[in-house]
Amino acid sequence: MDVAVRNSAVGAVFAGTPMTEVARDVGVAHSTVRRWVARAARGEPLTERPRPGRPRIQDTADHVVAAVLATAGARIDSQDFSTRGVATATGLSQSVVSRSVRSFAGEAARPGTGRGADNPARGHVLSLVAVGYPVLVVGLDRVPGTVGAARSARALRRRSAAVVAAVHAAGIDGWADRTKSDHRQVQEEEILRLLRSADPDRWLAFDPHGDLAEDDLEELSGEGAVHAHLDDFVAHVQTVLGSVADVPGSLLDLLAARVSRGLEGVLWSRGGQVPRSTESKTFESTGLVPDSRWLPRENLSMTEQLAYALRQEIIDSGYRSGDRIRVRVLMHRLGVPRSALDAALRRMVDDELLDGSRGGFRIPTITARDVLDLYVARQALGTILLRGLAEAPRRNLVPVRQAFRRIEAVARTRRGDEVEDADLRFQQEIARASGLDQTARTFESLTRRLRMYISVLRLDYAPATERILYDDRRILSRLEQGDAAGAVDAWRGKIDNAVRHMSGTAAHRRFDVALWQRLSAPR
Repeated sequence: MDVAVRNSAVGAVFAGTPMTEVARDVGVAHSTVRRWVARAARGEPLTERPRPGRPRIQDTADHVVAAVLATAGARIDSQDFSTRGVATATGLSQSVVSRSVRSFAGEAARPGTGRGADNPARGHVLSLVAVGYPVLVVGLDRVPGTVGAARSARALRRRSAAVVAAVHAAGIDGWADRTKSDHRQVQEEEILRLLRSADPDRWLAFDPHGDLAEDDLEELSGEGAVHAHLDDFVAHVQTVLGSVADVPGSLLDLLAARVSRGLEGVLWSRGGQVPRSTESKTFESTGLVPDSRWLPRENLSMTEQLAYALRQEIIDSGYRSGDRIRVRVLMHRLGVPRSALDAALRRMVDDELLDGSRGGFRIPTITARDVLDLYVARQALGTILLRGLAEAPRRNLVPVRQAFRRIEAVARTRRGDEVEDADLRFQQEIARASGLDQTARTFESLTRRLRMYISVLRLDYAPATERILYDDRRILSRLEQGDAAGAVDAWRGKIDNAVRHMSGTAAHRRFDVALWQRLSAPR
């Protein structure tokens, strides 16, 4: 019941109206009014309380399905992303998945809207999408005649649902709670410049903080609407998508690539991705994406960003174990204040990612035994995490499966650093999806240390790309089958292959393979 009705009822009781009479007027039980009065007397708000017990399956399904559709890209038309395909992949029932898809597609999913050539509303195409906190804009152009090859109504529904799912999965509903001073990768002027150059026939904007100035909006041509509430914006977008002739695959691919970063920085027009006029740098985590179980987490902590920057500095500057870090050079590379950099470096010393024992900050001295010790610890923790994940609901595998798709994508580049990053992210998604939070945090701490070791030892994983793909595909397959023993066996094989690759690549460092076999042998 609406909170205003509850407050009015409580006010009437406090004014002297009998509870029985108030309950009759409102249409609730006498005991309900008594509870409201008791809560008000304690100073509690009369808003709806969270209901006890298990969460509603449809709410959970909406989060899962949004993550799947948002990261499908142009492959949304394939059978893998039919309601049956999504149900099979997530372990949800097809009817539940269908309800989620309909809720995202909105008007596009309703019978009678007509997507055929005889539909008089047909003729708009999405012409631009621009996302930069705190403004999101969607533009459409009217195009005479049929646009390209006519898509089926089912394909257009899926594509429309994927766009709306990306908005939900990206965490844009949290924009209203953020401050206007938060970091922005795209300024409003950049979005307005795109709007003026694209000159859409129709445009919709989500602007929760009112950053779009009225004078700027008056200069735009075409029919426009600005919404301060996300629900209103999404409902309007769904209505518009119900009449479009096409949702381009290039847009879906871009949304899929950026959704795990909150869609921040998306500037797209029908002719392709728009080149950025400026590129803001950030050192602090942008906090764009909520901590979601259903979407791989892309936003990085300050320590993780520094670890990446240090790796590049190690490569470019020829750092070796024990070398002192040139803080001034690193400060200019990152474009951050010295105070922020010093704080991050001290945190890395606390995490034993750097050596601070001799004054200043130094690259840690890494021995062969250190590396074997780290791999043994990761192997043991990974075994626990895989057993936990194999017993978890199949929908927990959604971010793991998406992380594996990234490995497949970057494997084609044959760049060792990208393959290594994608592989470690795949492992971290396994840890997060396991539901074993304490073990997962320890595992991620070891992952950060492993990144540093790989950088210092200058290990190239490009030659091992095919083996990494094989091992990760085997782990994922066993997890999808709920085969914990098979997943653990594949994990042990993967770690063993990684150590042997390291031994072969860095043979002059005298990695003791026999010691590794003694330490890692299953008990």
